[in-house]
Amino acid sequence: MKNLTRVLRDRKSNRFIFAYLVLVFGLLGVLMLYGDSLYDPTASRTMLTTSFYFTTQSNIFITVIALLYILKQDSKSWFKYVAFIALVNIFMTGIVFHVLITPFMGGVSFLNHLLHTINPILYILFYFLILIDYINQKKIWVGLIYPLLYVAFVFLLVEPVFGDLLDQQLPDFVGARYIYPFLDPREYEQGFKGLLLFNLGIVTPIIILATSLMIFLKSRFEKNYFS
Repeated sequence: MKNLTRVLRDRKSNRFIFAYLVLVFGLLGVLMLYGDSLYDPTASRTMLTTSFYFTTQSNIFITVIALLYILKQDSKSWFKYVAFIALVNIFMTGIVFHVLITPFMGGVSFLNHLLHTINPILYILFYFLILIDYINQKKIWVGLIYPLLYVAFVFLLVEPVFGDLLDQQLPDFVGARYIYPFLDPREYEQGFKGLLLFNLGIVTPIIILATSLMIFLKSRFEKNYFS
């Protein structure tokens, strides 16, 4: 395993093949997602609302990271931070979808598996096996930047301005105007208090623990396989 891992990283062609896999599957997922919108009678509105989803943004994010790597931008000082943010985002995309979203769905399509299962796995492997630089535990807060900005984005812009549009576009989806059911205070018996208790008391600690674990695992992986 150790020799295989070294060969994978040491050969430039292997590294770039892996990066292209992330890029191609990322593009495929995003293009299929927006392509589906074109079949909707209100295509422009559907494409707009599609852009609001954390899933969409996370898949675009990892695609951009793969492209930056291919363009040899990984040596930049900022790259390890944005790559880590993308890791946290796509990890959350997969976990939140399978744990909190699928119970509200009748079935899971290939596109949903691509966006929430295949691409997260590909990027996690890319991050651990290919990328060299990583952050330490003192910088754990870096991984929380995007999720916090996203929640602010939902409550300060999406729901107040586009909430009615989302309700019209997705009349059968629970919590549509807040993008996701677990961000909708109407889905909690205690309203906003219940929302805060769930998201700050359960979801946020889980994200912090998962983020800390990923930093620890990356550190151990580098020391065990490449030191």
